[in-house]
Amino acid sequence: MKIFKRVAIIFAIFIIVLALGCFLGIFFYVKKTCDRAEDRYGEGCQNALIAVMEDDKSSAREKNDAIWAMGQMADQEFLETLEKFYAGSVPEGREPLDEVVSQYEIKKAIRWINEGNITSWMYGWIKK
Repeated sequence: MKIFKRVAIIFAIFIIVLALGCFLGIFFYVKKTCDRAEDRYGEGCQNALIAVMEDDKSSAREKNDAIWAMGQMADQEFLETLEKFYAGSVPEGREPLDEVVSQYEIKKAIRWINEGNITSWMYGWIKK
């Protein structure tokens, strides 16, 4: 029984560390996306991400990264911008993220904003 307890404790610690690592990985990717947008537009994270979307010079990849970050933050302030870019349906097959603004990613971000996202609590201090 002692061995089972030890294995259970080690497994629980492993799961906690794994979850923490996932949350940190997501957080730092969102932070990096915000930092790149702020370096370019200098308006605070939320405004800078919106500016990425509205700038015709932004690449499809930059816009898709901004969309993903918006979905992670799940803030109502992004909804209008995302809806402006959403065509109303997701095409069949995988969209090349370096070539097109992903309708799938936009739909997912809109859903996260409307229904909530498990990671959105992490971004309160980097949003503005």
